[in-house]
Amino acid sequence: MKKILLFVFSITFSPTLYSQLTNKIVIPKIKTDQVADIINIIGSATSNTPIVKSLQYKMYVIKTNPETNNSSRNEQSGRFVLQPNEGKDLSVTSINQNITDKVTVILLVYDTEDNLLGKDRLVVLNDDISNKTEKDREEVVAKEDDYVGFRGIVTEQTKTKPGHDFYKQFYSEYLLRGINGKRVVKIIESISLGRNTVIEIRIDNTLVHQFNVVPRTDFLKQQSNLAIILVSRYFQELEKQQALINQN
Repeated sequence: MKKILLFVFSITFSPTLYSQLTNKIVIPKIKTDQVADIINIIGSATSNTPIVKSLQYKMYVIKTNPETNNSSRNEQSGRFVLQPNEGKDLSVTSINQNITDKVTVILLVYDTEDNLLGKDRLVVLNDDISNKTEKDREEVVAKEDDYVGFRGIVTEQTKTKPGHDFYKQFYSEYLLRGINGKRVVKIIESISLGRNTVIEIRIDNTLVHQFNVVPRTDFLKQQSNLAIILVSRYFQELEKQQALINQN
């Protein structure tokens, strides 16, 4: 009973707590620089605190075909340290401006405990928002407290092949069922006793599911199915809470 209450408490309060910190301590920024037909996309972050911060980032470049609506995703990630009030470029990638795909870039910055501290989103090509003013774009990002534009993100921090296999199984099923959650789902594998590892599935820093890894295909599939059910249930609870809020 205590575990159930803790889970419900986490669902209710964690999103509010961490959304208050978003883009306050660290301010991510996606910048572009064009040379001939090449657009360079730079992910950067600036500290807004007098404290040295150890951080990590993930930058996604998502290309969506306008005819088929199929998407492909490139991910870059890494760890970095920001000195007080320091700004730093984190990642650079390039695209050709002549492609017809819609190109969306998402930059997420976390602390070392995987709490989301900052986010930015920019449609680089083939969308009206790319032609908006800087003020307009900042207003769009500011309205994304419910992760509009960040839907369907599943991040991977695995250490072993079975861990990676679980991630692929989970993510494939996640897409197949069209869950498309408003929050980032994190798959985190850590070392346990001996050579064993543990996988955690977290949303909003809430532990949704956890299990000791067994390197068997049937076991990983079973755990993936269970995790999908629990993640789906989590998002359903969020939707119910939002509906209640909107009624008041």
